[in-house]
Amino acid sequence: MTVLSVDERQQLAQSVRAACERLSPEDRVRSVAYDGRQQDRGFDAELWKVLCTQVGVTAIGLPEELGGAGYGASALAVVAHELGRSLAPVPFVASAVLATGLLLETDGADARLSALIEGERTAAAVLTDDGGLWRPENVAVSADGDALTGVARHVLHGAAADDLVVIASAGGELAVYAVDAGAPGVSIVEERVLDGTRPMATVTFTDAHATRLPTEAPVSELVSRTVDVAISVLSAEQVGACERVLEIATDYARTREQFNRPIGSFQAVKHKCADMLLDLEWARSASQAALEAVDDTDESAWRASMAKAVCSESLRNAAHANVQIHGGIGFTWEDSAHLYLRRARTDEVLFGKPAEHWDRLGAKADILCHAHP
Repeated sequence: MTVLSVDERQQLAQSVRAACERLSPEDRVRSVAYDGRQQDRGFDAELWKVLCTQVGVTAIGLPEELGGAGYGASALAVVAHELGRSLAPVPFVASAVLATGLLLETDGADARLSALIEGERTAAAVLTDDGGLWRPENVAVSADGDALTGVARHVLHGAAADDLVVIASAGGELAVYAVDAGAPGVSIVEERVLDGTRPMATVTFTDAHATRLPTEAPVSELVSRTVDVAISVLSAEQVGACERVLEIATDYARTREQFNRPIGSFQAVKHKCADMLLDLEWARSASQAALEAVDDTDESAWRASMAKAVCSESLRNAAHANVQIHGGIGFTWEDSAHLYLRRARTDEVLFGKPAEHWDRLGAKADILCHAHP
């Protein structure tokens, strides 16, 4: 696996940030996420096309033989970090990481991957019945031959997807299927969500025709690996959002005056900013540990859970503190504080709540304790 140099990481980050600043400033994010047409809401197609074709965000994690750059999750995390800072309404985690990662684990998906690389199509993954923590018993879709039946809720970026990568139960075993989102028997209904930059949908299959994609490894294992990568990349996105929240809070604390002095000079505000910085560094370390694990070690499961729990709680705490530092204006629609709070609360439950991941860590610790008394 090729590793990005420090200079390459900086150049990639600068390219993604420049694209987001130019094409997706805050007013554009608001427009796409909350004011767009129903079928387009939460998906900035213009920004996504530029990121795919000019920056190459969909290709950096793919093997070179498939037209990619051959980098791992750490490179994907560089992109995610910048997208998290700007709350960019694009299906990076849903399409470029999760759905693409699943397709990479199958045979015969080259044509689909090519379209995803070019940004011509987007994909969404249908894994569980509630979009939460991956467990094989929570699979919502069943297969009878090439026909799928079932209902999956909270499918991330499901309404904008052209292709669906579905994990279904087929004759008592799990299998991977590819489905055209516009095929007969497929119904996709956009859900009301807290965070418009994270659109979700309910996907219903009624004897929908699907193509089974053969796999070498057991499907449960390959899904677990892919979800660990997605969680690790999501944690980098959360770190980026947390970093930006701290910048917004400290800038406001320096410029907002009360009693003829900046509010940042008051001890209570200083403490909140200091706590936000500690949370940010804690999250950064946890995210980095998870990314290194999914690229280089076999400890990705517990490190991904650690990153998900730590980064979710850190971003949530920082977003709440930012609202409090802004005072009354922080509760208004006109201020950006609530946008990051919405993202924090939504990311908190994606792929499992922090408590569920702390439980996974606890179970891992119990196993280690019994193995090494």
